[in-house]
Amino acid sequence: MTESLSHPLAPRRPAPARAGRSPVGVLCGAVLLGVCGSLVAGERAYRTQESRGTAWLVEHLLGMRTLLLEGPTAPVLYAGDHTGLDRGVALTTGCSSALLIAPLALVTALLLLFGNRRPGRVLLAFAVAAALVVATNLARLTLVLVMQHRYGAEGFGWTHVLFGSVLMMTAALAAALLFLRLLPRSGTAAPAPAGPSGEETP
Repeated sequence: MTESLSHPLAPRRPAPARAGRSPVGVLCGAVLLGVCGSLVAGERAYRTQESRGTAWLVEHLLGMRTLLLEGPTAPVLYAGDHTGLDRGVALTTGCSSALLIAPLALVTALLLLFGNRRPGRVLLAFAVAAALVVATNLARLTLVLVMQHRYGAEGFGWTHVLFGSVLMMTAALAAALLFLRLLPRSGTAAPAPAGPSGEETP
């Protein structure tokens, strides 16, 4: 039986160098941990901002009138036309995109703090996925208000309970797949190619 032996004077191929964690990535990871905690602790304030964003869309894109009131447990958004405002829609915790963005921020923070991926690509993946979730939820809330204005309680039930739930589940799945697609692989430096005589080329 024969075996291949390297020349005793031939230089050894260096092992691939593993990229270390960058200070920028660690800092961004700490910031995202703060974002995650803020979304959980300030979830009510976040819902209020979502209601204001929905009111802006309804007013400027659809030309409807809106009124936002702070209820005892949730912000309540009313929408209507010149004839008056319809029954309000309360934005509860389960209707907020904070429940989807907070776990995403936590996962991103852990990747930045304990991984060795490039922080720019990781932050890009988080930003795109979070933007998709926020935009979809604002569109869902806008649709709920419009359908309730036109079709009453039946329109609210169909868009909120059935269509809205399916829409947000689809958006969450698409955001997760997009996050994984944009996420860079674990950073390792590739070895330099070997020359014809076995030595490393610069």
